[in-house]
Amino acid sequence: MRRILGIIICCFMLATGYISYDIAERQTALQKFARYNDSWAVGQTVSEYMRLEHRLAAYTLGLEGVDRDEVRLRLDIMLGRLELLQQGNLEEFIQRDIQRSELIVKLRNVLETLDQRFDALDTNGLKATLRSMAALDGSMTALASASVEFDVALIATAQAELQQLHLIYTGLTGGLIFCGMGLVVLLLRHNNLLDSAHRKTQRLTDELRQTSKELQTQNNRLEHVAHHDALTGLPNRILFRQDLEARLKSARAGGPSAVILLLDLDGFKDVNDTLGHDVGDRLLQAVANRLTQAGHNGSLICRLGGDEFAVLTAGLAAKQAFDFAHRLMNEVSFPYHVNGREIKIGTCIGVAISEMEPDTEELFKHADLALYEAKALGPGHACVFQSQMQTNLILKKSFETDLLQALKNGEMEVFYQPQASTSTREICGYEALLRWFHPTRGQVPPSEFVPVAERIGFIHELGEWVLRTACIDAASWPKSLKVAVNLSSVQFRSRDLIKSVVAILAQSGLSPDRLELEITESVLLDKDEQTLETLIQLKAVGIQIAMDDFGTGYSSLGSLQGFPFDKIKIDRSFIRDVTSREDAYAIVKLVTGVGRSLGMTTIAEGIETEEQFERIRQVGCEQVQGYLIGMPLPASELEHNRQGNNPIDFINSSAS
Repeated sequence: MRRILGIIICCFMLATGYISYDIAERQTALQKFARYNDSWAVGQTVSEYMRLEHRLAAYTLGLEGVDRDEVRLRLDIMLGRLELLQQGNLEEFIQRDIQRSELIVKLRNVLETLDQRFDALDTNGLKATLRSMAALDGSMTALASASVEFDVALIATAQAELQQLHLIYTGLTGGLIFCGMGLVVLLLRHNNLLDSAHRKTQRLTDELRQTSKELQTQNNRLEHVAHHDALTGLPNRILFRQDLEARLKSARAGGPSAVILLLDLDGFKDVNDTLGHDVGDRLLQAVANRLTQAGHNGSLICRLGGDEFAVLTAGLAAKQAFDFAHRLMNEVSFPYHVNGREIKIGTCIGVAISEMEPDTEELFKHADLALYEAKALGPGHACVFQSQMQTNLILKKSFETDLLQALKNGEMEVFYQPQASTSTREICGYEALLRWFHPTRGQVPPSEFVPVAERIGFIHELGEWVLRTACIDAASWPKSLKVAVNLSSVQFRSRDLIKSVVAILAQSGLSPDRLELEITESVLLDKDEQTLETLIQLKAVGIQIAMDDFGTGYSSLGSLQGFPFDKIKIDRSFIRDVTSREDAYAIVKLVTGVGRSLGMTTIAEGIETEEQFERIRQVGCEQVQGYLIGMPLPASELEHNRQGNNPIDFINSSAS
């Protein structure tokens, strides 16, 4: 049986080889049919030649509808056709006969001559060309006829050969089918199908086993990704909470107490903003490595997000946890080298130790409160949670709530402190000062509630109320008096500031030139285009701009040149020592001189004694403000409308 199977296989091999040879011969025979395309190409060439000759004759006779461009197009087409006659099978066909070759040479000469001289030929020249072309008409027609006859003969021969090959191919195919049927019978008799099924089953089993391993690996990877940070590889917030719950459960069962250390990096945002996120990412990875190396045995180092990390450990008392936090801070604050740069950052740490917390949220909140207290102390501080921190938080939230309700409850009031001319001591305006009178807290100083208002975003509503109140009050004063209103740096950066100020002026009826807006030097820290544009727009309205507390902030004298200020307000810290310290007197004198040279008015605040007033008058400061001039008073108690009062008497009575 094996011998028969071998013979059948040999027959298959021989038949396959001959079929390949047969197919090659059939392809050769089929190529001969392409000769018909050659005769068609010759016919098209002759047709294009006749068309060119006709259009050239029409052009020579000046018939309508025929122009030189059309003849040129026909000539270019004919030149292209001539190139086809000298390629491939057509070239072989033409070269077989000397007359055909000479015809092609004559044709080329006629066409090239026409192509070269076409633009310069006159009527006589064109007629001569037509005579040359007409002499070739018969030869061209004969060429087309010969091409067709030659192709017909080739096609007939190829068709006979192809028919013979087809018969051989059909016979071989039938034989192969017969042999194939015999082979199938043999394979069925030897149970090859069962063997094949067995092999497939074995292969499927192996594939399933491999797939199972890959799925297990994929599940493990997905579980790791779900519980670990992609950047640092540290456990993430999910795993942090799971581990914290387990530690708290153990602590409630009598095990060691759970300890949370929350870390927030100091200065990381500046690194991200100045050096880029790539450097920031590498820095986070370096911090993660240091924390991992510095952790206790059994502690869990996590990245909760951004630049916030957490360390979970157990069994530490408050003093031990505090020392551990300082060790972590020292480790984190050591300089880093990233991309060839030395980077220094620090961290603050909040510590919470489990006692009777009911759940993870409460303990985490305690750690967060401790971190908040540490950050309030400044960079590089650690705090362990104490119960008063929660009390302070409640008081803080209560303070914020009371502040938000202060306007609605009518607890806010605007006081006005007079500003006087140094030369005449006459009142020239008032500065609006905000006062908060709480029913239980008493009078709350602006230094306490203004920063809170800025932080919670209430400063915009509060500042707009002060500005509106001051403008409405000032509108009823004599037109010689101005009102100065302070703008918070947060309020100044609002994009709606210009619209709000203009609307308030229109509502109150106060002339813009009677309003002074005071800004501190902190507004000029950015020195961006928006800041300058806002100042220019305010000036365009007619409002005067004053720099408050000049010399105590971050700006330089160059700021006075770069921004359109009308007034410089000399801080009270220089006025306090102007009579006792020559350096303070020199600074006041310098600022006054700079303001005078730049065309800006200077006003000194904090004038409390006649000696201070006299010193200020000597340096040429135009205006003064302080308790010597008058105390801040509500609008209802201002005495600027009194008639017949001597300015000095009025000032003294106000001060008393």
